[in-house]
Amino acid sequence: AAGCPPAGGSPRGLHENGRVNLPFGGAESPGPELNVDKEAGGGGAGDDALWMHGASTARRTAMRMPAILITFAIEMVVGFVISRYEDTLTRFPLLISFTPVISAISGNVGLQSSSIVVRSLALGLASERRFVQSARPEVKVGLCIASAMSLLVGGVAFLWYAPWPLEANGHTWRGAGAFAFTVGLGVFVSMLIASVSGTAAPLLSKRCGFDPSAMGGPMETAFQDVVGSTFLLAVSAALLGAFGDAGAGCPGGSAEGCVQACALGPGNATAATYAPACLANCLEQIASGLC
Repeated sequence: AAGCPPAGGSPRGLHENGRVNLPFGGAESPGPELNVDKEAGGGGAGDDALWMHGASTARRTAMRMPAILITFAIEMVVGFVISRYEDTLTRFPLLISFTPVISAISGNVGLQSSSIVVRSLALGLASERRFVQSARPEVKVGLCIASAMSLLVGGVAFLWYAPWPLEANGHTWRGAGAFAFTVGLGVFVSMLIASVSGTAAPLLSKRCGFDPSAMGGPMETAFQDVVGSTFLLAVSAALLGAFGDAGAGCPGGSAEGCVQACALGPGNATAATYAPACLANCLEQIASGLC
């Protein structure tokens, strides 16, 4: 067939003068060639992929387990960090709903960056010896995505927390703004860190002699979780503690005052005249020791 190498041969000019030429098109219409400079790093990453493809199951497992074990150890640090901010999560339980969202979208951005850099290394379009030049495009993209998603998630957080007239939930518009800003800032920083670490991990792995495809993703995920979660919880404790609804203490000044603030109408002491969501918020404040 046109464009196919002869039996026993190799593709046209596949290895010439230290370069890897990947032809596209047939014999009569050669089309463009993708020239990859092996000295720029493309050959090494490609050799890693070929070696991994031919390795046995046991060998593949042995090569990939270190990254998984390192990730496990780092994620245990994340668990320790979360336990240190238990009081913040108790005072603002809605943060728990956004923590997996932030972790998931940040992890996706990091894995996208990591996959693109690994592919660029394999094709010789990036090199660990040109670190800044290779990392700059993905970091720019990550910055744009982080900016857009911080506005989106922050807006959702504001609408979720807002004190809608139909339900007296003990929230204020000031508290909703503080909560939205905190979540949006956490999203921005976490996604930016994920983009930087996802871009840098394969390049550093390659420079240190490890397989970038096996080490890049797990290391990015672990690093992003530690830094992103720590930043989110630390900022939440500082900003929400100062500007959030529970920052000044118990709503109403005491347990009784909190319950009285939930009354829907004066003059009645029956439970039917109180907003259930507001009472639930008071019970949370009492349980956390704020009231």
